[in-house]
Amino acid sequence: MQHVLFILGGFAVVMGILALLAGAVALLGRVFTARAPAPAALTPVTPAPVAPGIPPHHLAAIAAAVAAITDGRGRVVRVVAPPHQAQAWAQHGRTRHFASHRVRWDWAVPGPPHLDPPRTGTTETKP
Repeated sequence: MQHVLFILGGFAVVMGILALLAGAVALLGRVFTARAPAPAALTPVTPAPVAPGIPPHHLAAIAAAVAAITDGRGRVVRVVAPPHQAQAWAQHGRTRHFASHRVRWDWAVPGPPHLDPPRTGTTETKP
């Protein structure tokens, strides 16, 4: 029974400290949100021309993500996508992946490191 009381006491201490930490974080959150400036009035902005090569539904998704994260206070100024950077990343990834599949011959040989027998210069085979 003493072990159960010891475990319950430890659990109560941990939960109490976690509750204190949660309260401190909530208090800090209220302090920082109280000091935040009021959002400025939104002014209508003329939309920028659509960048070639970026699908409109991608632009809509990016704008929606910015609006969701910034509570409507942010705006998308420019969206660019370098045309050839993705191909370079894919090529680098393939190179790294294939390089990781090298056959290391001396891993499977038991005993001292694998050494090929010295060549004698003849092509004779021993019976």
